[in-house]
Amino acid sequence: MKKLLRYLVMSLFILGLTNCSSSLYMLNPDEPSTLEMGRNVIEKETDDAYSTISFEEQVEEEFIFHVFTYNKDQDDFVFDPSFIYVKNYDINKKPLGDKIYAVDPEKQIELLNDDIEERDDENDVVTGLNIAFALFDSIIDLADDEDNDGEEVLENVVLFTGNQINEEVSYKNDIDYLKAEKSYWKNDVLRRTELTEDDGVDGIIYIPLNPDAKYLKMFIPIGEAVHIYKFEQIAN
Repeated sequence: MKKLLRYLVMSLFILGLTNCSSSLYMLNPDEPSTLEMGRNVIEKETDDAYSTISFEEQVEEEFIFHVFTYNKDQDDFVFDPSFIYVKNYDINKKPLGDKIYAVDPEKQIELLNDDIEERDDENDVVTGLNIAFALFDSIIDLADDEDNDGEEVLENVVLFTGNQINEEVSYKNDIDYLKAEKSYWKNDVLRRTELTEDDGVDGIIYIPLNPDAKYLKMFIPIGEAVHIYKFEQIAN
């Protein structure tokens, strides 16, 4: 219960922040690229691997990229997008801070599973409390000396029904949202994938942004290869 209340308070706080003006950034390739479907796509190719990357958009405090990786001539390996990282640089191209790794979709899915389980438990607790309060009020009403006990019990039933309907609607909306988020991280975000020779995979990744950065390099490990991409960060 307490965790859910903290979550609701934080959600309202974040909503307030998103309604305020916030800095938006664009990433332009800092090396040769080609324009495809309105996106600047950078390609890298080595003897054993091929990859492409394009900047999609900024969402909150993260950049979204679309990444494609291809195993040209290596032994089988597991491509893990959580190993992708960024190094940020200032206007003079001097390093800023530590490496920043891509958001791990496996951890996000675990967190969403925990949230779904917690919301299930909270629904059970709220339902139990609604029943308990309705029974308690009915017992009190029946114990008094007034003649309208039936009306008071009926009012308690109506109140319980209203409270429970509200909880079930809220519960369904919360669970639908969490399951949709889980489906997104499972199916749309790039996840760990075994790549055999002549096998590739693509999807989106999330990288936390550094608002002080002017340039960044992204490092994508592909088996034994590491492809490096360079971008310029521009404030809109």
